[in-house]
Amino acid sequence: MIPPTDAAIVTVGTELVRGLAVDTNTSEIARALSAVGIEVREAVSVPDDRASLTAHLTRCGAAYDLIVVTGGLGPTHDDVTREAAAEALGVGITRDPRLASGLQAVAARHADPRAAEQVFRQADVLDGARVLDAVLGTAPGQVVRTARGEVLLLPGPPREMRPLLQTYLRDRSGARSEPVVLRCAGRSESDLQMAAQDVLGDRDDIELTVLAAPGDVRVVLFDRGAGAAALALAGAAIAQRVGEACYSTDGRSLAEVVLDLARAARVSVATAESCTGGLVSGALTEVPGASTVFLGGAVTYTDDLKTTVLGVDPSLLETFGAVSDAVARAMAAGVRDVTGADLAVSVTGIAGPDGGSADKPVGTVWFGIAGPDGVRAEMRRFSGDRHSVRERSVTTALDLLRRALPPE
Repeated sequence: MIPPTDAAIVTVGTELVRGLAVDTNTSEIARALSAVGIEVREAVSVPDDRASLTAHLTRCGAAYDLIVVTGGLGPTHDDVTREAAAEALGVGITRDPRLASGLQAVAARHADPRAAEQVFRQADVLDGARVLDAVLGTAPGQVVRTARGEVLLLPGPPREMRPLLQTYLRDRSGARSEPVVLRCAGRSESDLQMAAQDVLGDRDDIELTVLAAPGDVRVVLFDRGAGAAALALAGAAIAQRVGEACYSTDGRSLAEVVLDLARAARVSVATAESCTGGLVSGALTEVPGASTVFLGGAVTYTDDLKTTVLGVDPSLLETFGAVSDAVARAMAAGVRDVTGADLAVSVTGIAGPDGGSADKPVGTVWFGIAGPDGVRAEMRRFSGDRHSVRERSVTTALDLLRRALPPE
């Protein structure tokens, strides 16, 4: 069979269409397909409705080499993907005895015999399909030929979908290089795009995409014929052009980079937070092994706790306010003293929606950095809602820690 060159992704679930759950499968599948040279041309979410799904699969089957479908393969009444795919392809469905046998123990756990019987729906296979045995969970994947290419049916839960997708893609021919991802902080999306375009010039064998999250931008390079070596060289050239703003070229998060730098330098770290409410500490402790360098943090949301826990002089709070250069410095120095850390960062700001003033509007955030060489503070003014201000504050605090540590 000729390897597919284009694809559509169909995610199935009424909860996705109604906004009750977030679809993360599409982005993960699209990245995986792109890495093996398959271009995703369309992505759509459809409800658990057999007629609607059948119509989408019929249309996509005529338009694309590959359709990747996730969701609707479970045992319940609204898991209609098998039936919709069979109808769209004009094939029957047969219960696989081997799969059914493997579901016996699962069915036996149900007290209601009707629920037990429903379990065996996961053994129903489209005629002519190749079965991808479940690695996690109980629903297998299926690969079915179409007039133009293939339909790949995968379970919806990401942890169940992921290994079956990799099984399907493992032996695909025509694979291209993995995308090069440069993760950056402290520069705008537009500035980074311009810098990357300056390096790439008018070459058409590398595709550039810039993805922005609050305070954190990813410059992504896709192989469109350049090859792995040329793609890597282009990534390195862009990283050099961007300079210190590029904190990762190997997929590591900003928190991971901070912890790796701290370990390499044998530097311990601590945090003092007000408006971020522990989110900086949370980002660091999300990384396994953080305890080797991260000593802890203090969430001092009130002025009283800033004084009693961190030793901030009440006169500073009275004179300058909690959101100020002086208090940010005092918080960073205080948590460094309390924990004995080598390096500490503090965050104090106005996340909104209320609390701002003409001098200190919503989005004003002060950061303190305390280390062996002294204490300093920096101020930022962020736009957006409360969530965005807090997210940007976390990224900035981590980036200030990174820049205060010796480079790799």
